Amino acid sequence: MLNNLPMSSELIERIFSLYKQNNPLIAVESPLQERISLLKNLTQKCINSGINCYMWMLEDDKLYQLRMNDCELAFSEIKEYNRIAFKVVREDSFEILRFWKTTQLQGILILEGIYPWLGQGATDADFFLTAEWIKSALINIKLYNDNSGKTALLLGSNASLKSDIAGLIPIITQELPTVEEISDYLPQILPDSITLVQINEIANTCVGMYLADIETGVKTALAIDNSELVKKVSAYKIELLKRVYNVEFLQPMTIPVGGLELMQSAFKGYKRLLTPLAKSYNLRLPKGVLLIGPPGTGKSHSAKACSQILGLPLVIVEWGHFRSYGNMAEYKLKKLLALVDRINRIIFYLDDFDKGFAGDDDLSRRLAGMLLTWMQERTSDVLIIASANNIQWLPPELTRSGRFDQIFKIDLPNNGERHSIFKIHLARFDKRFSHGGDAFTPEEWQRLLKVTHRCVGAEIQAIVERAAFSIFCQSFDEETPALEDLPPLQITLTALLESRKSVNPLAIREADRIESMRNKADLQGLPSSPVDSSIYSLGDIDIFGS
Repeated sequence: MLNNLPMSSELIERIFSLYKQNNPLIAVESPLQERISLLKNLTQKCINSGINCYMWMLEDDKLYQLRMNDCELAFSEIKEYNRIAFKVVREDSFEILRFWKTTQLQGILILEGIYPWLGQGATDADFFLTAEWIKSALINIKLYNDNSGKTALLLGSNASLKSDIAGLIPIITQELPTVEEISDYLPQILPDSITLVQINEIANTCVGMYLADIETGVKTALAIDNSELVKKVSAYKIELLKRVYNVEFLQPMTIPVGGLELMQSAFKGYKRLLTPLAKSYNLRLPKGVLLIGPPGTGKSHSAKACSQILGLPLVIVEWGHFRSYGNMAEYKLKKLLALVDRINRIIFYLDDFDKGFAGDDDLSRRLAGMLLTWMQERTSDVLIIASANNIQWLPPELTRSGRFDQIFKIDLPNNGERHSIFKIHLARFDKRFSHGGDAFTPEEWQRLLKVTHRCVGAEIQAIVERAAFSIFCQSFDEETPALEDLPPLQITLTALLESRKSVNPLAIREADRIESMRNKADLQGLPSSPVDSSIYSLGDIDIFGS
């Protein structure tokens, strides 16, 4: 008995619904890893329905009839199809389209490998002419084979069709499985000893993967042992998403944040919007949150802090990378948006959002349009956070009201915030600063904060790390002491001041550019920090850090 996979079974029913409506052409978008499962389920459905199922592949230009033999696919070559042995022009490789238009064979013909010629146009003249020939041949199939009991099923991982033919061919996309479908499938591949509670936990972890990937991940974990399955499958998923989608997937982490109290307060409000009580009042998360400000001020760190506050995973994507995909950019974005929609209850962080629009070309506008449409129509609990240095690079339609509901200005840290940031990084090396401790006098802090005026968080981190390295080198020679009896590392004010000399703050080095960013952010962004009310709020006048 063939085990039908839940997602493939649903897809088969949708295909057969269109087949019964006598559609001569159907386009199916299915990931490569699901191909065997899809073909098995489709072939079995055809057999049960008394319909012949054929398959043609570009790789060998042969026509096969698909059968099931002991739950495995069997391929029988159809001799009636006389392929062109010596192909003179590229169209000769697609002789199958002429054959299917006139043959007496009936049923479903799976055509694999045609989509590249049906997507957006190419500059190569030969490729363009071949694409036009294929399009014409498909139109003829639709005209000749209407109500003929013959359906050509175009199969591939990217069913992107040109606009002039897209209206003629219905498209079915194999979506990522739901958590319920995963839960139904997992008992087929898990040991009987796994409890229902464990199955549900594993299913929630697997959301965002196709069933074939889930099977690989689970079997890889089970090959070691049955312990910590959730942890092992989660690690497999994180690595898979990185390879397939070029994203970073982070679980909520515990991180300290220096300052930005107003923005953190807003994040805490978002958490309340995820509750059933808020939903009962039709309240929702913001459509998008935009963080703007100079580099190094903590925009990425703020997204991680939001993940911590909301308790939601974080998916990080470099928006500018989409431009490097060329004609595949829209397909890549479509798949990524489908992924975050399916995972749901996640933070989708678009890093360096402005860099994706630096070219101001048609691709940038199309990607922006896709994102805006998704932001407007989605129903999932996904919080979109985007960061930008140069807000003027963003298209106006992205920053108008109703797109990004909230825009925060992440500015240069004030004295009180720099004091907090210093203590966070000092505590990594010097235990005196841990758990609210301190080792400097207020006068010493005043001196340090004065010389680090206009330093951002990233630069403060560099200053502390360089000072720690300097103290380490002074404290130990090349011989390694006994690790069980190490003296504490104590960072001095002198070391920090010396380290500051080797850091040239960007806000001083590129003062005009940074001030321009800050001024533009002031016009559109809400403050992310309150007025500095710390004891260090007065006295930092020297903007050049001398």
